[in-house]
Amino acid sequence: MPQHARRLFAWLIGLCLILLVSAPAAADETVGEALETGQTTGEAEPTEKQRIYRTREEQREAGLQTAITPWFTLSGLLEGETQTDRYVPRNREDVIEKRDDNRNIQIGLVIDLFGLAEAEVVAEYDSDPDKFSSEEAFVTFESDPMELSLGKQFTPLGLYFDHFVTGPMLEFGETSARNVILLAYGPSDQFDLTLAAYRGRSSKVGKDDAWDWAVGFEAWPTDAFSFGLSYQSDLSDSDERLLDDDHYIERVPAVSGYLFGMTDAFEFSLEVVAALEDFRELENDLNRPIAWNAEVAYFFPNYDVELALRIENSHELEDEPEHRYGVAITWYLDKRANLTLEILRAQFDAESYAIDLDDDEVSIQHANTVSAKLSIVF
Repeated sequence: MPQHARRLFAWLIGLCLILLVSAPAAADETVGEALETGQTTGEAEPTEKQRIYRTREEQREAGLQTAITPWFTLSGLLEGETQTDRYVPRNREDVIEKRDDNRNIQIGLVIDLFGLAEAEVVAEYDSDPDKFSSEEAFVTFESDPMELSLGKQFTPLGLYFDHFVTGPMLEFGETSARNVILLAYGPSDQFDLTLAAYRGRSSKVGKDDAWDWAVGFEAWPTDAFSFGLSYQSDLSDSDERLLDDDHYIERVPAVSGYLFGMTDAFEFSLEVVAALEDFRELENDLNRPIAWNAEVAYFFPNYDVELALRIENSHELEDEPEHRYGVAITWYLDKRANLTLEILRAQFDAESYAIDLDDDEVSIQHANTVSAKLSIVF
């Protein structure tokens, strides 16, 4: 791991341990409720705004759930997005402009299985690449303080906090698998431990698919602060598909960590995802990816507007800039809809980064992105 990555992880882990030991216990059960609703101690009622898409869990639960029957619940999320990229070549000539439009609809179904278990399905249609798929489909058995989930779902590597239209670069670690056994242990509202065994898409050269594992830890010392760490035995299983043929010589594990804080109006998050070893199949300058993302958001209650700032960095991550920063503004039109506008600037330090233009590769120095997204929950 690069020296700057070691320092960042050492600082993050050390701070997590200090806060875990020194933080006072919550006085009552309102702490857990506050984190789930966005309400802090002393408020009369939770905030009205819908902060959808901050994490994968919020993406899944973003819809306003409608009870069709006592045992069947439906929710949904509809999005329309447009993005314009302006690439500036290193020779500062012939700026290249590209535009992409995308539509997405996500439907969530929750079915109570006779009080013994709960089945959850998340189906999604994406206009690019014009594909309908099942994002998650699993059954959960609960016996407090334990939960056992079986089926297609995400592993606990990373949370991927996000207030922007464009997802953070550290999403290269996001991993979903069809066969997942996930055990969650939450003895209190201040602590969660998740263990997962899963059959990943990658396998060792000359062998069949193998079972891998992941573990995640999250803590909420107070109603305004949380942190977590996670580990996965094989990063090549991620949805980014870092290996072209999904076969590895040796497994490369990955680690992630985050800090999250909130007040009545502010939110702050810092998260990092990194490979712990080298991919022997990849080039030397792309064989140990790492990325971190920091965001600060402020909500203006009188205007139902949220302003967010982002700065992020990546190292040895193919086709991604080394530095990116920008601003996003979200208008909460009502409890069912919001509109987000963003401006991002990306800096490519490596001269090897290029895009195709008229059958020629053009080396890019930096890029400016302007995006807009309308989200409607139902």
